[in-house]
Amino acid sequence: MPDAEHIAVATIHSVDYLISWNYKHIVNEHKREQIKHVCQEAGFQPVTICTPIELMEEIQMKETPEKHPEFDPETYTDPILEECYRIKAEISAQFKTLDEFFAYLKAREEEGKRNGKKYISYFDPSKHITTEKSEDNI
Repeated sequence: MPDAEHIAVATIHSVDYLISWNYKHIVNEHKREQIKHVCQEAGFQPVTICTPIELMEEIQMKETPEKHPEFDPETYTDPILEECYRIKAEISAQFKTLDEFFAYLKAREEEGKRNGKKYISYFDPSKHITTEKSEDNI
């Protein structure tokens, strides 16, 4: 169900791209067509669902030498993707498990609530199995 929630939230908020490595449920070509159809039937512009590699390829195709003579697709690195990798490494270094990370986020949320901030949660960590720390977990 979290996959459907992610897609729904991205769609109603007009997010351009939803990036995933989940070939079984989200990035599966058959599922993408179903999702597109459901979104359109509901009156929404469907979000573009793709893998990080597909997004990078699309960005590279849009960057033509005529528009950006300094652009070199062989050496191009996306600053947003690089920032995501940096943040992932920083979080991985700071927390040993996902439970530890979620506890930290929950404490920050509670602090924010005490300061008058309102939060809407789209994720329930109790519904997920936690595993030992690895490169892909955080």
